[in-house]
Amino acid sequence: MQNVYKGRRHSLALAIMLASAAVPIAAQEAEIEEVIVTGSLIRGTPVDTALPVEVFSAAELLETGSPTALEFAKTLTSGGPITGEAYYFGGSGNTGNVSFNLRGIGSDKTLTLFNGRRTPQNSSLFPSSVTSRIEILKDGAAVTYGADATGGVVNFITEDSFSGFELSSSYKGGFDSDGDWNVTGKAGWDVGDSNILVAAEWDHRSRLQTKDRDFSSLPYGVNPAPWSGLTNLAGWVPRATLPSNPGLTANSEWGTPLGLVSDFTPESCNAVGGIYVNAFTCNYGYIPYYNVVEENEIYRLFGQVTTQMSDNLEFYARAAYGRVHTPEAYGSPSQPVVRGPAQTSGLTYQLYVPTTNPFVQEFAQRTGWASNPLFGLTRGFTPITYRAFAHGGNDTWAGPGLHSTPNENESRNWHISTGFTGELANDISWDLAFTYNQSDIRSSAPDIMGARVQQALNGFGGPNCNAPDLDPNRLGTQNPALAGVGDCMWYNPFASNFASQPELGLPNPAFDPSLQNPLELRQWLFNDRYGETTAWSATVDLVFSGLTPIELPGGNIAWGAGVQYRDSRNRQTVPDPIYNGAMPCFWDEQTPRDPTDPEYNGCTPDGPGPFFFFGINPPDSTSQQQESAFAEFSLPLLDRLNMTAAVRHERFSGDLDATVYKVSGKYDITDNLSFRGSYGTNYQAPGAGLNPGEVNVGVNSYTIAGGDWRGATTVTATGIEPETATVWNTGFIWQSEGFDAGHDFQFIVDYFSIETEDELGLLASANTIASSVFSIPPPGQTNVPSNRTALADCSHPLIGRVQFNGGTCTQGVTTANDFAAITTEFGNGPGQLTEGFDVQANYSFPAFAGDMRLGLTLTKVEKFEFGETTLDGFLLDPGDDRLGTLNFATIAQAAPEWRANVNINYGQGDHNFRLVIGYIDGVKDERYYNADGTINEAALVPSGFQPGTTTPFEPSYYGVDPGGWLAGDFHWIWDHEWASFTASINNITDEDPPASRQEFGYDPRIGNPLGRTFEVGIRKTF
Repeated sequence: MQNVYKGRRHSLALAIMLASAAVPIAAQEAEIEEVIVTGSLIRGTPVDTALPVEVFSAAELLETGSPTALEFAKTLTSGGPITGEAYYFGGSGNTGNVSFNLRGIGSDKTLTLFNGRRTPQNSSLFPSSVTSRIEILKDGAAVTYGADATGGVVNFITEDSFSGFELSSSYKGGFDSDGDWNVTGKAGWDVGDSNILVAAEWDHRSRLQTKDRDFSSLPYGVNPAPWSGLTNLAGWVPRATLPSNPGLTANSEWGTPLGLVSDFTPESCNAVGGIYVNAFTCNYGYIPYYNVVEENEIYRLFGQVTTQMSDNLEFYARAAYGRVHTPEAYGSPSQPVVRGPAQTSGLTYQLYVPTTNPFVQEFAQRTGWASNPLFGLTRGFTPITYRAFAHGGNDTWAGPGLHSTPNENESRNWHISTGFTGELANDISWDLAFTYNQSDIRSSAPDIMGARVQQALNGFGGPNCNAPDLDPNRLGTQNPALAGVGDCMWYNPFASNFASQPELGLPNPAFDPSLQNPLELRQWLFNDRYGETTAWSATVDLVFSGLTPIELPGGNIAWGAGVQYRDSRNRQTVPDPIYNGAMPCFWDEQTPRDPTDPEYNGCTPDGPGPFFFFGINPPDSTSQQQESAFAEFSLPLLDRLNMTAAVRHERFSGDLDATVYKVSGKYDITDNLSFRGSYGTNYQAPGAGLNPGEVNVGVNSYTIAGGDWRGATTVTATGIEPETATVWNTGFIWQSEGFDAGHDFQFIVDYFSIETEDELGLLASANTIASSVFSIPPPGQTNVPSNRTALADCSHPLIGRVQFNGGTCTQGVTTANDFAAITTEFGNGPGQLTEGFDVQANYSFPAFAGDMRLGLTLTKVEKFEFGETTLDGFLLDPGDDRLGTLNFATIAQAAPEWRANVNINYGQGDHNFRLVIGYIDGVKDERYYNADGTINEAALVPSGFQPGTTTPFEPSYYGVDPGGWLAGDFHWIWDHEWASFTASINNITDEDPPASRQEFGYDPRIGNPLGRTFEVGIRKTF
């Protein structure tokens, strides 16, 4: 699977210049023994082939400040949005785990290699201290490497050998935290014909709170995205006597409603930083409890042995280990109720507080309900919506100075590759390799168990409460005489239970210190939801290559052929019986049933589990086997024209298979000008972890509901087929002297096109389904608002995929405030088409007493189209061009039209200076535009009233069309005889990332939240 080219520095430098946009730093190195060229099976193929390969040498990476994997991936102009930044809403487990996303079509379509071998996608595994270079193939490569390479390949290549000992360290600071630092060390020994190389690295990233960034601390009227109407300042409905036989609606389960009692006033809501919306909604800003950067530790170990066993036989063995650990990833103090322990469906009226609860009296007195004539008939209260911990934070597990509930995330990755390379007597080269990969992901995401809250509201809370149940007709413990007795505790759900909004330092006027909930009770309500996922893969490759006796005008036909076998396995381990599916419902007395079943008592067939917000995770164990055979031919048709043709057949377990091919060519018209191009098919098979028919219960942010997070159920379709893609590139290379002798000029333009079909993913996002169903403007309005007031089309073809509060939809009455969850499907969905230009230019010349190098890398995307979206036979979206938009509901995310990097490098003696200017084009937020391209102002009006007034909010245009991002970095290297010193100023002008109407106020997948930073480093070789 590797192509090796041997040569000295001058020929290598020229080849790299012709093949990539990288400045020819390799020319500064004394000698490079071996280069693995990404994208070919045939040994000896020069790097200046028809394929667009971009090369970043270790020297150039050093000149650009030795970027981390996250920083490097974000600067690639050919890349798209990536994971790695702390972003709870995009999956807190992705913090520090960087997956490349070439061409912006999804990270699952970029294949990551380590010395030409498959690895886990997380590039934080790769040790920077031994990385010789990074090669990026910006072309589909399934014919060479198999599935998952539609967007391209990123190949990290280590040094072949090293002798000596080297230590390095760096520190980055200046951004309102304790700073980031790293320490690396490597050592190498020559032992006879062998070289042994080992390395160890540690990266640390310090926490940066949202309140330390203006763009993450904006008022509600500017950015309402990080606000929720589901809070612990609730509206409560007084209820009359409980029905003896509870039914499936709120009234038949809890009794006749007697009115509405608000647990807050406009003044008390504003006092804790809330926004008053109505008598049952005090909007809660949750973002102060989050962090834009989480504390993160990355550890890497690497070992390598290479042995020249004979002139024609070489042995190698490499092992890499990486651990990414986020000890505390902070989210909201608790999640809201999106499903609950009541028999009635939805997120409303899910809890019941009997008047025997000792905290009711204070609530009734404070709110005035105790003076209402109906108070004498009141037997309990139900909240319309609820969240146990919100405005007041939750210090139950929080670290010093923090007031929320953290997750813990850890990923461990192993990569082992060993094999032999050699040559047979007939000049046929061969390569036999065995590769083993393992990824362990361990995470927790605490959530509250709804039944325990209801038990505590009834006086039966706490880990040691064991009162017998005296009423089997009603869910939960019914035993009035023992409520609150002994080890059984009461829970206070009202505003009197918290002292303040601690992050903002705002006291709660309703607080009563004697009415706080005890720590033991708070702890008992939660479950860690801890689970582990382990993925293994073992791959055997055998590749031969050589020359045929067939001679064409340009030379002999070269060939490469081989076979591959890969066994992939996934296993989930969930030790907690509450989280692992053994408890599919809120109550032990419940069994998942269809609502039409006479014995149905509130637990739906999907088995949502016992948690308010998140779902359960029944552990899976799956496997997949793959066998493939492939061949490639290099056809030198003329001295200046070379063509390559390749084919691959791959077969997967489950009766899935694919055959792909690729042709490419390069024509050297003159010594200065060459044309190149390629055309091929690609594919991606369903992964080993895919289970047809599997039901996953999760959550989603719904635009039509003001960004509220509510339930989202995903069902994996049966009969899934591999997705396919057609990829082609064409372009030209110009290489010549510049304006004077001794100057070098390089100019490359490539046009790319990638079209996928039957793409593996959601057939339609839950957000899209919700926006389609809730599509009727309220009376008196012409545009559909996003503040939960849009009306439902109860005859919509997808209405069956919506779970309504109370179970029914009433035309002209039911709004986006009245749904609890959406069900969607994972399978073969709509495809994508992206096309555009890559431009690369380099100019180098002597200047003063040194050398000047100028470089440009630019990607201009011309198209970013999505195919039509159909679900249940209904056309949700006819398909459109989403270039230049946020693409909030799609897996690919933001699609900037322009991305560019400009660098100016000057080297003189022991000093090197580099200025890098990066640009990313802005993206419009398509959620707030009408079909005709005009802005939907109704969707930009936050609900509620401006604090201290009865004045509604005006439209906020924050993040709708933010414009681009332009920033410059400056780097200096001093190669002193004792050590090498580096210093950098990143984001010199302290630019904020582009505004985005998301929770953090920017898009973490493309933006950088740090602002201006200063970095210093030292490297010492012994």
